[in-house]
Amino acid sequence: MTGKLCVIFCVVVSTCGFCQISEEVEKSLQSVSPDAIEATMSFLAHDLLEGRQPGTRGFAIASQYVETRFKDLGLKPGGENNAYTQRVVLKKGIIDKSASEFVLTNVKAPAWTYGNEFVFTPYMASGQSVVAAPLIFAGFGVSAPALGYDDYKGIDVRGKIVVLFDQAPDNFGNNERAYFSSPNTKYQEAVNRGAVGVVTLNMSRRTSWAAIVRRNAQGTLKWVDAQGQAHNSFEELKVIASVNPEHHEILFSRSGKKLQDVFNKVKSGKPQSFALNIEAQSKATTKHSTVESSNLIGVIPGSDPNLKNEFIVYVAHLDHFGIGNAVKGDSIYNGAHDNASGVAILLEIGRAFTSLPVAPKRSIAIVVVTGEESGLLGSDYFANNPTVGGDIVANLTIDMPFFFHPVLDIVPYGAQHSTLSNGVAEATKVLNLQISPDPFPDQVIFIRSDHFSFVKRGIPALFIKSGFKTLASDTIDRSKSDLAWRSTTYHTPQDDMTQVFDFGGAATHAKVNFLIGLFTANDASRPSWNKGDFFGGKFGKRENPGKP
Repeated sequence: MTGKLCVIFCVVVSTCGFCQISEEVEKSLQSVSPDAIEATMSFLAHDLLEGRQPGTRGFAIASQYVETRFKDLGLKPGGENNAYTQRVVLKKGIIDKSASEFVLTNVKAPAWTYGNEFVFTPYMASGQSVVAAPLIFAGFGVSAPALGYDDYKGIDVRGKIVVLFDQAPDNFGNNERAYFSSPNTKYQEAVNRGAVGVVTLNMSRRTSWAAIVRRNAQGTLKWVDAQGQAHNSFEELKVIASVNPEHHEILFSRSGKKLQDVFNKVKSGKPQSFALNIEAQSKATTKHSTVESSNLIGVIPGSDPNLKNEFIVYVAHLDHFGIGNAVKGDSIYNGAHDNASGVAILLEIGRAFTSLPVAPKRSIAIVVVTGEESGLLGSDYFANNPTVGGDIVANLTIDMPFFFHPVLDIVPYGAQHSTLSNGVAEATKVLNLQISPDPFPDQVIFIRSDHFSFVKRGIPALFIKSGFKTLASDTIDRSKSDLAWRSTTYHTPQDDMTQVFDFGGAATHAKVNFLIGLFTANDASRPSWNKGDFFGGKFGKRENPGKP
């Protein structure tokens, strides 16, 4: 403990652990309502909102509902023109399957059809993208000489289509593996090397091919800047494709190498880049449209005249997939856990802050964003175009935090990177929660939600999920059941309110995130990256990190 936190003091007590909070903070914790979380989730995940896809009536209704809740809580408008909203213009692209093809020109194999063997990422720069080029395998598509690893060493991919594995080498640290597993990181490296396309092979199998095809049918969204350009569209890559795992092997059929042997070597940290001796012809036809959407920003102004222009920003995404391909007879992707739950918890965090008799020293921004499911779009837009008029010093993101059971421990993704770990330590002591390590480092969760938009701007961030510790009376292995949820329910219409949630556990998530933000807001020192941290070194050296 730093000794700089004005709302708590350390003593030796019994059930509370090491720290005792003030009566005012205790009342704020008590204001967090499990019933309110359930009620908010029930509304946002109702069939009437039709899955809250950006640009739809359902999303607009959800957004209006959240705005009225902001007003009810007494949050000040933090958007544009003294309103709660921040306009986010999105460009949408959907592949015209009937006018798109991917042909392996010198391989004896049945013709590939869209959705069965391959899918394309829509090409955002124009309505059609055509390219014919050799395929060249480039491992994970990672160039990290400082880590002693470079898939591009000794190969020339200029004018070629690179074939890449998802993920990153096993011998990378968790931080490095997370960063280099990001598709955008891989795409940018390919662009830097002069490639004209990327074909990704999904070796992690985190998501089934059927789910990939369903999601692809929803199209791609990119936020548009003031010049009308789609952000992060990688227009130099004339084709970005994914291939059905059942057909990965054919891409290696003329290389003299076996797919699994190559994958094993690359995973162990031994680059295996080589020509595949296959030519490909690609034609991607994309239909474009404009989608009007928005973020919502509510503010609790800080009470300290010297610190009130520094902001702790909480984020949850409002969007989901709308109406899509039917699964088990249901076509509405309600997004109850992903992420009506995060918005509901965020509103209770707002309730806890506004119930304090004196606001924290730093300001608090409650931000509900659009387009997370399409690539962290709303949070990325806000992080690059903040409306709060101050210096963002920390982010806490709430996104399907898991509360299918009581929350006895948390996994605080990001705590190991910055001094936000101080607030995590204090909050878990107050609430008698344990801190658990990342149970699935191979899933690189640290890059997979809205907090990463802030990390890329040099802002320390946290993303908290529950761990797997259970009560003695619980006979279910939560490490298995929570993981199974990802393969059976995640991003399907079955993520609705018929699931068995523990809303007391949801309230625990609200309380721990509230306390971390409160302690951080009242600390005399602003959050900072730990010395030598990978993400701090890569992003934290911006001239003015966190500033608009």
